[in-house]
Amino acid sequence: MAKVIKIGLIGYGTVGSGVDKILTENAKQIEQRIGAEIEIVAICDLKPIEKKDVFITKNYKEILDNPEIDIIVELIGGYEPARTIILEAFKKGKNVVSANKAVLAKYWGEVLTHARIQKKLIYFEASVGGGIPVIQALNEGLAANKINKISGILNGTTNYILSEMTKNNLSFVQALKNAQKAGFAEADPSFDVKGIDTAHKLAVLASLAWASWIKLEHIKTTGIEEISQEDVSFLKNEFGYVIKLLGTAQMHNGKASLSVEPRLVPKSHPFANVEKEYNAILFKGDAVGDVMFYGKGAGQMAAASAVVSDIIFLSREVANETAGKIPYATYNSKNKIKLLPKGDDAGSYYLRFTCVDKTGVLSSISGALGKCGVSIAEVYQKEPLGSRGKKGVSVIIITHKTKEGSIEKAVKKIDSLGVIKAKTVKLRIEE
Repeated sequence: MAKVIKIGLIGYGTVGSGVDKILTENAKQIEQRIGAEIEIVAICDLKPIEKKDVFITKNYKEILDNPEIDIIVELIGGYEPARTIILEAFKKGKNVVSANKAVLAKYWGEVLTHARIQKKLIYFEASVGGGIPVIQALNEGLAANKINKISGILNGTTNYILSEMTKNNLSFVQALKNAQKAGFAEADPSFDVKGIDTAHKLAVLASLAWASWIKLEHIKTTGIEEISQEDVSFLKNEFGYVIKLLGTAQMHNGKASLSVEPRLVPKSHPFANVEKEYNAILFKGDAVGDVMFYGKGAGQMAAASAVVSDIIFLSREVANETAGKIPYATYNSKNKIKLLPKGDDAGSYYLRFTCVDKTGVLSSISGALGKCGVSIAEVYQKEPLGSRGKKGVSVIIITHKTKEGSIEKAVKKIDSLGVIKAKTVKLRIEE
């Protein structure tokens, strides 16, 4: 058994420095778990780093070329050069720990195929859910199950923003500023608020659960930029719903539907009380039923905790010379998941129409819905007609369960009516 497992750390930002801190402060405990010591022998980062007895470089190739390094820890994020680093690490005979959901989602098949060919491992617990051990749970604890549904709050930034809008009655713009000030949103928050980060994480979870490659283009993605304080407050106070950005992957008789979108969650649902930077992920297995995981989805030490967990378990295999003999994640390029046809996914919807104050408006809307096969469950006028003058008045309709394609067809038809003064707000209600 190796006495020292040597680590090459590529990326020494917030998470990377957190990993170093945990490995240093918990060294004795970690050594006991592995039966060997762990040592960071090289670090690559573009900024200057002051550390004694550690090789520091700005060129990641110098770390990949070091024959003494056993494990590469990739923490730079993004698609490139992260993809190249991971693939080159395998070729150089090194195992990999990565927190990079973007590169995994986009290059899942390529990464896992190269790992298998080179007989190396890649662990990626921190790619989804921050400090929540959701990858290990799905890959090992729930391995006996067919996973029929994955649903979750997978992005701490958007959940922080929506929590601020719900609890403190803030606008999207002000809530985003608060999230940036608190350190939970980047200066450019596009990947988060547009739902792209959530789509990356959903792709990783679904690919792992279904032993296939769920590509980003398979996931219909809508962000939270158009969520208004008006709808947040109204839904909370009148209907008892909160808005959450959910990533959902579900099987329907062997066909998968995948989406990232804001959904209405009833206050009785466990997701309703998941606030700020916290994440929650729910799996539905054929044997175990519903299982939910909850914890911090953002923050330095939460993510670093997951990375160090991977380092520990991978180091065990390196120390025992078993790393790569069995792949960590199952992937079969021949296993193609059938997708539910576009528009066939069904659910109930909240529709808010901004209308002119005119007799017959409601009948025009209900008539268009009926012609498209959309059944109305509830109708609500937020304010008496005429109370808002030129800005229009709100008519809210809750639908019965309806195919998404029928809803979209109806909304498009209604938005073209002369009595509609603004784009219709359409939000799906989580089951």
